[in-house]
Amino acid sequence: MPNDRLNILFLPRWYPHRYDPMPGLFIQRQAEATSGYCDVAVLYVHADEQAANLYEIDFAEENGVRVVRVYYRESGTGVFKSFFKLFRFLYAHYLGLKVLRSFRPDLIHVHVLTREGMIAWGLKYFKGIPYVITEHWSRYLKENNAFRGFFRKLITRRVVRSASAMIAVSENLKSAMLRFGIENRNFRVVPNPVDTNLFLPGIQKPDKRLKRFIHISCFEDKPKNISGLLNAVAALSEKRSDFECVFIGDGPEFCLWKNRADQLGLMGKSVSFTGLKEQNELADEIRSADFMVLSSNYETFGTVVIESLACGVPVVATNVGIVQEVINESNGIIVPAGDQKALENAISEMLDTYSSYNPQVIRSSVLNKFDSETIANQLFEIYKNALNSNQNN
Repeated sequence: MPNDRLNILFLPRWYPHRYDPMPGLFIQRQAEATSGYCDVAVLYVHADEQAANLYEIDFAEENGVRVVRVYYRESGTGVFKSFFKLFRFLYAHYLGLKVLRSFRPDLIHVHVLTREGMIAWGLKYFKGIPYVITEHWSRYLKENNAFRGFFRKLITRRVVRSASAMIAVSENLKSAMLRFGIENRNFRVVPNPVDTNLFLPGIQKPDKRLKRFIHISCFEDKPKNISGLLNAVAALSEKRSDFECVFIGDGPEFCLWKNRADQLGLMGKSVSFTGLKEQNELADEIRSADFMVLSSNYETFGTVVIESLACGVPVVATNVGIVQEVINESNGIIVPAGDQKALENAISEMLDTYSSYNPQVIRSSVLNKFDSETIANQLFEIYKNALNSNQNN
């Protein structure tokens, strides 16, 4: 561990908050991993119409990271609504920075463009603090097609060019951003970290009647393709009855797809839903599975793929996010996104062959590539280079 610790301020658009522990969980993990090399503070602002006061500030020490969460009401009326939203967003950051006034950042790490990037851009201009950016958002992907607006694109390109480094979490995301002309002289790919000390292979699975595969999701059909997976499972259940598919997670469409599984006659037979599982519970669910299925239409990364591989569990996955970079014949099967028949066939094949995969070989395919120590070391080097470059300019 280096002795020349830096002060790094994270400015994330997404971060776990009092209403939901899941958004930006991968950013939280990165902040905690980086705290082994740097002193890290996080400033997260969250628009909250349920807030009792106009602004509410929560401060906490979380696994070695100082976290300030500022909740604010952004409501306004008529032509002044946009003004009030922008003013309160900016003022929420001002209040958060006041709480952190004793923390003097050497560098700012923005997570998710574009608004937080504008905050960092302003701090660079007024206070001379350099910044780097990590992008996680899928809006640049052709399948999502959500990066729109002339001024949004113009400002995003300008903010990225002014950054000391631009980081994408996968080659797939980097390529998508470059297609929009979002460029930086120091454009890197650094994946999200996975706790490989938590996600470990389990003991030998007991004999059981049904083969078990899992799907871990935030239950939003547009990106995650829950409908396609349910239809594939329904078609497969007409041909064989030796399996169960367990849906793990929560999200805005959880009840919708649970009801759909019931309508298809799958509940209690070949499909079950566990709800949200985190940390040890999630790791246990993965370890107890024979394989995992990622059915997404698009992803920028795909953390659950790495977590499953770290547990020595093979994966059936659509060709999205990080999948092409990590899945091969030794640890899983890749199918085209949106191809339900191919997904069904791959699941059927994996049901017959999962036991031929070697858990230790599967784990070794991601070990020392996505662990927290490796990712934190890569980020620390980027931080140092950014500061050196800033001093030389």
